[in-house]
Amino acid sequence: MNTFRYPCTGNITMHGFGAFLEQEIGEPRRNIQLFARELNQMHGSQYITLTNSGSSANLVAAMALAEKVKAAGKPMTAFASAFTFPTTLSAMIMAGFEVRLIDVEPDGFNLDINRLREYEEGASVIVLTHFLGFPARTWEYKEYVDARGGFLLQDACETMELRECSTGVRHWTYGDITTFSFYHPHHLSSYGGGAVLCCSADDHILCDSIAHWGRACKCHFDPTICQAPDGPAHQFTYERLGVNVEMSELNAAFGRWQLRGWEDIERQRQRNYAILYDALKDNPSLQVWQQPWQRCSSSPFVFPIRLRGGMSVADAYRLLSAEGVEIRTLMGGAATTHPAFHSRVAHDDQRNALAMSSDTFFVGIHHTLPKDDVAAVGEIINRQLR
Repeated sequence: MNTFRYPCTGNITMHGFGAFLEQEIGEPRRNIQLFARELNQMHGSQYITLTNSGSSANLVAAMALAEKVKAAGKPMTAFASAFTFPTTLSAMIMAGFEVRLIDVEPDGFNLDINRLREYEEGASVIVLTHFLGFPARTWEYKEYVDARGGFLLQDACETMELRECSTGVRHWTYGDITTFSFYHPHHLSSYGGGAVLCCSADDHILCDSIAHWGRACKCHFDPTICQAPDGPAHQFTYERLGVNVEMSELNAAFGRWQLRGWEDIERQRQRNYAILYDALKDNPSLQVWQQPWQRCSSSPFVFPIRLRGGMSVADAYRLLSAEGVEIRTLMGGAATTHPAFHSRVAHDDQRNALAMSSDTFFVGIHHTLPKDDVAAVGEIINRQLR
């Protein structure tokens, strides 16, 4: 593996966490409960279940939606974007859904609503990914889903806080379930972790049960609704298929510590994006995107760059890595290009996603990256890719 002078992500400082942990560690699940409460306050929500990764959050969401779809007597069908993270797609398949991939919008990163509307009958679940942290027009997909009596799953693992600029409405309110990731390179790190945010108490109970072995006991978050039988088997009564994916107490403590610096984290990410955009926006060989909905939503996850004039990502990698700049593809590109999904998903022609898979890459804007290093990356890209 190459060691890059200018990586996509730096190392999060641990200075101060030891003192925080010594003060805050306590009885089992204390930090898990507090972190969920603090995230609910941040998002204006009530129903968050913490998991050990964003991928686990997607698995819990997929299993919950499978149960809801079956209970509603609907077919186990789902539409997802051509740019869907592999474990999101895998979770839907493992939960029993037949998945069709829909191409992304021209010159964009999210599921093309016009392509989606070509399927009049729709699917029971729409999986909407806010890819690279660029917000989709969620209300349009919500209208599509509601007209067909389906469900909306939002994969927000590459963002943190999405709102409409004009109204301030939070995007998660449009869906049934939204998932987040607190993996180290993401907006907020718990050094491993994720969350499932539900719009209703019933869905929260369902997701929490799935994430805790499928058990019936609810005492860990609301003893007043627990109907598990009393006695020595109270903790060991299972009402559905489940998994064991709860976030650890240590990860929750780290997430709480990081959350205290959220405004600074976001300010630095916004700054780094602006540095790269200002440096590259006039380069005729490149296409870059303005920061979406600045001051209304969290920053994008990374800084994407599209090559013009026939250069490929492989060409850019050769030139930029020689100068110590790390670049990465769009999470591996269109899912249909990977052997894992060749025979497991249906799809349309994927023309936009396939084109971007070969000519678009990203560099980092992580809050750990010094602004001088980010500026140096912009200068190198301008010099090498012009």
